Amino acid sequence: MKVKRLSIEKHLLTFYQLLLAVIYFSAGLNKLFNFPHVIGPPWLIAELAKYNLELFGYFIAIMQVIAGGLLFVMRFRLVASLMLLPMQVCVFIIPISLGWQGTPYLNAVFLYMLFHLLYSERKALINLFTIKSLADTNTGHNKTYWIIFCSLWAFVLLPWLLYA
Repeated sequence: MKVKRLSIEKHLLTFYQLLLAVIYFSAGLNKLFNFPHVIGPPWLIAELAKYNLELFGYFIAIMQVIAGGLLFVMRFRLVASLMLLPMQVCVFIIPISLGWQGTPYLNAVFLYMLFHLLYSERKALINLFTIKSLADTNTGHNKTYWIIFCSLWAFVLLPWLLYA
């Protein structure tokens, strides 16, 4: 019974991964080249151009293509999911703040799918933040790290403290 449940969850995660990949990849290409897409405003770049933010619109489109493209590859699922997290949170919050009716519910489902993908990769995420992995990356450079860390914060905070 447990094997069957594991298999169903694995298929569900693959579905989430590929659905989000198609959504973001096609949405980004649509903004750039009028490509067929599932969801997303194709007019984003033109709308942002009214406020001299056209370059930001292109950046969003390119990042959607990159993250969506990476999400097609199982090996890059964690990296792509981490890249999509801030974007999907913004895509969720903006329609709410604009008072759109149905879109926030659909975006909440996509956000749930993304969180489910990230949760499935929790062991890899935890390994990124364990003491052992942090110590391994700083071996022999711990003193240098702290000197640079303190110097940079002093450089940032000192003028603020002097002129506050």
